[in-house]
Amino acid sequence: MPTDSNQLRFYHPTLPERQVNSGFNWLACITPTLWALSEGLAWHARWLLLSEFVFAGLLLASRDMEILLVGLAYLARNIWLARQGPQWLIASLLRQGYRQAPPDPLTTPLTPP
Repeated sequence: MPTDSNQLRFYHPTLPERQVNSGFNWLACITPTLWALSEGLAWHARWLLLSEFVFAGLLLASRDMEILLVGLAYLARNIWLARQGPQWLIASLLRQGYRQAPPDPLTTPLTPP
């Protein structure tokens, strides 16, 4: 079964196989904190939740023109996260003992030594 070129497969000796999209992640862009929590990135989710509260406070305290600037900063943060988030997830999987599968889908998966 061929996979998309942006899809990376990871294998673990006891845990299920994981596939990670190495490109732009729309779910991480739209709901960054929930995405981080759903992927097990609790440390990142804490900081994202804190930044959500900061942006909410800035929106409440801002005037009409400032709302646009705060909204643009929030959008920029979400786009940055959608590009950076998959790397966080890959690093987390590698720390948990996952190994990346070979790029050729016809080869057997890597097994840890």
